[in-house]
Amino acid sequence: MKKNGKDELLVITSQSPYFLHPSDSPEAIVTAIKFNRKNYDLWKMAIRTSLKSKNKLSFICCSITKPDLKDGVLTKEGKVWEMVNAMIVSWIMNVIDPKLHKSATYVDFAQKLWENIQKPYAIPNIPKIHKLKAEITPCKQNKQDIVYFFSRLVGLWNELDGYIKIPA
Repeated sequence: MKKNGKDELLVITSQSPYFLHPSDSPEAIVTAIKFNRKNYDLWKMAIRTSLKSKNKLSFICCSITKPDLKDGVLTKEGKVWEMVNAMIVSWIMNVIDPKLHKSATYVDFAQKLWENIQKPYAIPNIPKIHKLKAEITPCKQNKQDIVYFFSRLVGLWNELDGYIKIPA
């Protein structure tokens, strides 16, 4: 847009979900956990935490959608949205096993990419719940250091909590 013959600036503060820090790059690895089909729940939590820390979680949780065209032209906000969305898609792709890239490569929107990954893997896993309960029930310290035993037990409880959703 032009105002008084000058381009109008779109000011983005560091608290805005549109803000990208100078150190943010498409090559960045946002979590050390790489999605390999078997670790969906752990990977999902790591990605969500990382995006939340960067104030970008709203891009995959449907809160921020692509701004509409104005008179057939992409607005400044739309251009910024595209830039941030592309960055998030890159970050997610960087932490997916390369063998799984084909199923995600041609998705342009972070939200759609997230949904495509979520559909086949976010299914309640009854056998996994049973396996976790079977591991927790007989869990004993067995001459283990208390810190390691407690860490293992809490990890199992947390994983089970992730599978068992409390109805609203």
